[in-house]
Amino acid sequence: MRDPKRRTSTPPHPLRTDAGRARTPGRRAGFTLIELMAVVLLIALAMTTLAPQLSSSKQRLLKEASESIASSLEFARQRAVLTGVPHRLLIDLEEGGYRVEWWVTEDEAMAAFGEEDAGGGFGNLLLGGLGGPTAAPDPDAPIDLHPPEHAARDYYPVPGTEAGRFTWLDDALYFVGVEGTSGWVEGGDAEIAFDADGTTEYTLLEIADADDHSITLEIEPLLDRVRRRNGPARS
Repeated sequence: MRDPKRRTSTPPHPLRTDAGRARTPGRRAGFTLIELMAVVLLIALAMTTLAPQLSSSKQRLLKEASESIASSLEFARQRAVLTGVPHRLLIDLEEGGYRVEWWVTEDEAMAAFGEEDAGGGFGNLLLGGLGGPTAAPDPDAPIDLHPPEHAARDYYPVPGTEAGRFTWLDDALYFVGVEGTSGWVEGGDAEIAFDADGTTEYTLLEIADADDHSITLEIEPLLDRVRRRNGPARS
């Protein structure tokens, strides 16, 4: 017969440990759906704010580059007229560089750079060895009856100005191509040449950024300025 004073033992609670402490279910690590939605919303807001600024910065670089190239073209045209010597804008389409060159002999090119090193004035640097004084002829010197030999001419960088040194496009920009009398060119070197009277061939030069925003420079045969318009050279 069971002792009525003796308490009957009850089975342990399934959520208690051997030490008698309540055992709570472990919380699963990770983010809740609300937290993930909040993060996505913050990222979207940041992109909405920054994207127009990045686009505006790239378009500003594109505009500044087109203005610099237009200035170099106008300088080449004006200098061709002042010196009576053909000039050109040499364009490295693949590397993204350009500079102004003129059609002279090697001696004339070296003389012009000599005047630059000697600190010649603006007029000397502009005319570049073509307008300097010449020595008086020696009356006792023998007369050469042979026709004068024409020294070989080639294009050399213009002296005394940054235009004669390569200017490089920003890394975010590139030359798309040039369209002239020989057709559309996308690689290698191209040139836009001006005769001694400042005339040239009708040419289109296109530059663009990584987002395919482009500006086309339109060089007309007789106008002394370069037109710039948004959009590609070829529609």
